[in-house]
Amino acid sequence: MIKLDARLKPIEVAGQRIITTKALAEGYGTTPDSISYNFNRNREHYAEGKHFYCLEGQAKHEFVNRHEIHDGSKNAKTLYLWTEKGALLHAKSLNTQKAWDVYDALVETYFRTKQMFTVPQTLPEALRMAADLAEQMERQAPLVAFAETAARSETSILIRELAKICCKNGVNIGERRLFGRLRDWGLLMPNSTEPYQEYVDRGYFEVAEGTHENEKGVFLHSVTRVLPKGQQYIMSRLRKEASA
Repeated sequence: MIKLDARLKPIEVAGQRIITTKALAEGYGTTPDSISYNFNRNREHYAEGKHFYCLEGQAKHEFVNRHEIHDGSKNAKTLYLWTEKGALLHAKSLNTQKAWDVYDALVETYFRTKQMFTVPQTLPEALRMAADLAEQMERQAPLVAFAETAARSETSILIRELAKICCKNGVNIGERRLFGRLRDWGLLMPNSTEPYQEYVDRGYFEVAEGTHENEKGVFLHSVTRVLPKGQQYIMSRLRKEASA
């Protein structure tokens, strides 16, 4: 699994986690110039406040000093700060495995992590924290084991098969609810069993052709199967939601 630079400090603007151009470029294995080029080339797809924030003048100077950003931003005329959705657009532009892996890591451990670890101040607090952690680990153990198995697997499975595996591993979700969850997460299209092409490209799903027959003849239909990488990702998200 990709590990982010430990020096990446959480920074927020208007309640949103953001990341600088230099930090994003280093994570994605490219250069700040490449990030800027992709942005300028696809400028119509980016919306300020949704995908990025732009700071200039005194606002930029105060922001850089307040957050102790030492990446050359002090000398730049404009400072661009990218949100989770902005980072996604850049991953799409680069479309490399490293960029997608780093984006996944950013989502899981940076953009959506709002609460920092709190050090217990008293013995009772420490004991409660230890008990809570032990309970979480015991509850998650079957899901962890499945995720590790999925990582080693080379077999794709149907979503209904994944739902059955979830139930066997302590997540009572069922096929219909799992489809709903995948749509809520934005992996599957609304009112459809087909994934967005983005997640096919990322190796989460594959779409094959199947057939069904009735009195009118034989008809083709698409069948969505979850690849090992998708199985691991889905189980990881279910595990985190179950422990929340």
